[in-house]
Amino acid sequence: MRRPNMRILSMLLLLSVGLSAKDNAHYFKSANLHRNPTACWFDDERYYEVDDWAWKIEDDFMYGDARSGWDKSGNTANILNDTGAYSMLWAGENVTLTDPMNVYQNMINALTVLAPTSDDPNFATLRFDGKFEMWENDYVVRKNLKKGFFVQAHVPVRSVKVHNISYTDMSADTGVFSKTTTEWAQVYNNLDQILNQFDYKGATQNYSKAGFGDITFYLGWQDIFTKRDDEGKDKYTLNLSAKVGVLCPTGERVKTDYIFSMPTGYNNHWGLDGALELDLGVMSWLSIDLFGGFTWFFDDNNREMRMQTFNQQNGHIMLAKGIAKEEAGTLWYLGADLKFDHFWKGLSGIFGYSYNRQEDAEITPVDTTLFDKTTVNGNSMLHGWYTHVLHFMLDYDISVHMKKTTKWAPRINLFYNLPVDGKNSYKTDVFGAGLGFDLLW
Repeated sequence: MRRPNMRILSMLLLLSVGLSAKDNAHYFKSANLHRNPTACWFDDERYYEVDDWAWKIEDDFMYGDARSGWDKSGNTANILNDTGAYSMLWAGENVTLTDPMNVYQNMINALTVLAPTSDDPNFATLRFDGKFEMWENDYVVRKNLKKGFFVQAHVPVRSVKVHNISYTDMSADTGVFSKTTTEWAQVYNNLDQILNQFDYKGATQNYSKAGFGDITFYLGWQDIFTKRDDEGKDKYTLNLSAKVGVLCPTGERVKTDYIFSMPTGYNNHWGLDGALELDLGVMSWLSIDLFGGFTWFFDDNNREMRMQTFNQQNGHIMLAKGIAKEEAGTLWYLGADLKFDHFWKGLSGIFGYSYNRQEDAEITPVDTTLFDKTTVNGNSMLHGWYTHVLHFMLDYDISVHMKKTTKWAPRINLFYNLPVDGKNSYKTDVFGAGLGFDLLW
């Protein structure tokens, strides 16, 4: 029986409360199950998942959609009102007009002049509605080396879409400050033309983008420690793995000419990943898994972006653009699951939970005359998000039906990820299926 170095093991266990993160959890989708994939048993004579030079190949295909999410206060709202309803009253405040003689630019300017005299919070306010959809393929390839070390690559391919966009005027029907107020009626009836003046497409313009997410490369270590009874059978097992990696900015970034745009990865940031997983097998068919991970984004990403110019502005509609440094907030998660391992032939079931969170981003504008840093960072779009997710999976190991001398075996699975609570995030439940292969070559 192999005995672990207890000092190393104790240090790793302590780290587990603070640590795989990869391109997985996003504000717009629930995270997938974070644990390592199920391993094929083959002839069940040893733990082949840590065999020298073995391969593991995974392909998970999934779909998710949402109309509602949790807003900046944690209340349910349409996904496009995650920052609250949009007050157009202050949209032009401190925004430089590129053509002071342009009729459409002057319409938004006239409404801004009227703003200090209105005390109705619903006046000149728009409530947006829409739907989000995503398709995703996750490819994972792992190659074991010697003494438990391995290398791994995770390649996500993702399609995101925001469509069926509409908006409603929240203003009163009649009154001094209402739908009939001249300055607001002009803006409302010419909204697309006004947005075009500030390099936006129309207010109801659909957005879609397909491409790579952010690719991650890992170096990791895994080993399985066993305690046997007097008959030589495993009394319990401890499956421990740790890995570090680099997340590469291969995904598409946010587009500034769409109101509702989103990246396919983490918006062109480099990241350092860390991960730890501890799987305790208390019976031959039951294990308890604890896991955690983080991504620390270490680059200062300078680019042109939309920024608000007044503290009464908030949300996706920002008429001003400028160059700024973006520091993304650290992404991390913790969770646990129960695995009913091969409880019927090759069938395993997993029920799990994870808490996924990204901390606040920070923007530092280059032009501090037009953009005040405190005002810019007051937009709730930059504030952190979190989700609580329940994970369900059925996995079937086909190796139990193959010859004991086989050197490869497939696995198939079905899974469902259900977000149950959150903040600044979508209620995108994700369901999918996966195919994997274990190769002992």
